[in-house]
Amino acid sequence: MCGYQLKYVRTRPVPSYKVKKVNELAELIRRYKYILLVNITGVSAEVLHRSREMLRSEGSVLKVVKNNLFKLAMDKVKKERPEIEKLKERLAGQIAVIFTNQNPFSLKLFLDKNKIPREAKAGDVLTKDVVIPAGNTNFPPGPILSLFNKLKIPIRIQEGSIWVTSDTVVAKASDVVSQELAELLGKLGIKPIEVGLDVKAILLESEVVEPSEIKLDPGSYEKNISSAHLQAYNLALNLPFFIKEVMDVVIRRAHLEALNLATNASIITHETVGTVLAKAQAEAQTLYNAIKAKKPEFS
Repeated sequence: MCGYQLKYVRTRPVPSYKVKKVNELAELIRRYKYILLVNITGVSAEVLHRSREMLRSEGSVLKVVKNNLFKLAMDKVKKERPEIEKLKERLAGQIAVIFTNQNPFSLKLFLDKNKIPREAKAGDVLTKDVVIPAGNTNFPPGPILSLFNKLKIPIRIQEGSIWVTSDTVVAKASDVVSQELAELLGKLGIKPIEVGLDVKAILLESEVVEPSEIKLDPGSYEKNISSAHLQAYNLALNLPFFIKEVMDVVIRRAHLEALNLATNASIITHETVGTVLAKAQAEAQTLYNAIKAKKPEFS
């Protein structure tokens, strides 16, 4: 039995806008040294727009792409940049691509620090405590009072407005947002959910890495560097190792040790003469007092 393999052959010309998009993406791949794949599932258009503006200010470009078009763009430049092939297996789901010449890990930290707040929706899981601040809500008494009461927020009516009497934690980190809480926070203009771009993979010069493979914690790096500096300083000081950072302390310590040695050995110098004589006088006085206690007639 003969086997047949069916192959799709396109009969219509490729739309010009797709050709233009593929060429644009190919040119960006050529122009920028690093490429970051970003998962944008569930990310709103507003967040994407603000993220695009932030990245533009950092000299980077954010593009929302269709996976098949981005693969075609990769194919156009794979001879020039063969490492681009390693990104293909990471193309899944809703993807955006960041093109940059900056340090990609610094850019990842920048994105993490600049997440964009949005309003809470019922079912959201909180990542931090939510506080309703004390003060005037500027809402007149009405149906909204029931929301404050259900959420046990202390209030009073003053000057025709609802006032929150004290800062109140209405939900804690890891709590699931209820419909009532989402509604009240929306009315108060409180946006407790931080949304950012989730970097899936980073194309370096010759390999693809995932952020989870590399620990990005500037705080720990700072702590380790400070600790290493202190240990190196103590080592140089105690050897001693003559470098400019410790020379002043080494010289002062050597001078003090020499001064103590000379004083204890009763070596007379212009620096020790006063101390040596005072010590000799004190010892002579002590001896005199001891003799006097046993032989009063010697006084």
